[in-house]
Amino acid sequence: MLMTALPLAVAQAQEPEVESRELAFITIDVAPWASINPETGKPEGAFVEIVRELEQRTGFRIHTTLTPFARVDRELESGDHDCTILVPRSNTIVIPGAEVADHDIGVISHREKPLEEYGDLEGQRISLLRGSALSEQFDQDENFERVFETDYLIALRKLERHRVDGIAGAIPTLLYLAELSGISDQLAPPLKLTDVPLTFQCSRNSEHLEAMPAINRAIEAMKSDGRMQAITDEFHF
Repeated sequence: MLMTALPLAVAQAQEPEVESRELAFITIDVAPWASINPETGKPEGAFVEIVRELEQRTGFRIHTTLTPFARVDRELESGDHDCTILVPRSNTIVIPGAEVADHDIGVISHREKPLEEYGDLEGQRISLLRGSALSEQFDQDENFERVFETDYLIALRKLERHRVDGIAGAIPTLLYLAELSGISDQLAPPLKLTDVPLTFQCSRNSEHLEAMPAINRAIEAMKSDGRMQAITDEFHF
């Protein structure tokens, strides 16, 4: 009887480990970080390549969802998605993990009306992604008008038509999208506000938090051996 029951007990003990190999990641749908290629219908970008590398190094199967910025927190808070790689979210929602990279946050403006220092924001109409937090000074400033958008491309079209005076957000992403849209020559040099880390972080309601240490180690290894830098360089991030 003992020998008959032993295999079942071992299988039951291993079930959580098997389940933990299926993870659901979510991040924002914006190139060059992550987007759907219109020709192939497949996701591409720095995030996609980082996740592929993490799958190879950890053995986990990671399913990804791309979504507007404002939806990310809801999905993590509910536990419907396990983890993200993104600017830091509230510690009430996520458990922070390893830092993946950092990037410049700031404001881009039209070359005909450049924003050269922080005080130039006063009285301006500044577009930004709904739900975003950029810097303590910027987030608390009431001296300019905020125009919330669901994606950067809408904001760039408004800037081109002078319907807003600037766009606040991830400078590398904004410059990349401006180049793709053919309006990069209409932009003034960016006004940098701060550096923000892109961090691996998991929902406090995830059922797979035991996977975090292995992913943290894989991220640190990618940074040490140069693979992370190669990915971010490839996608101009």
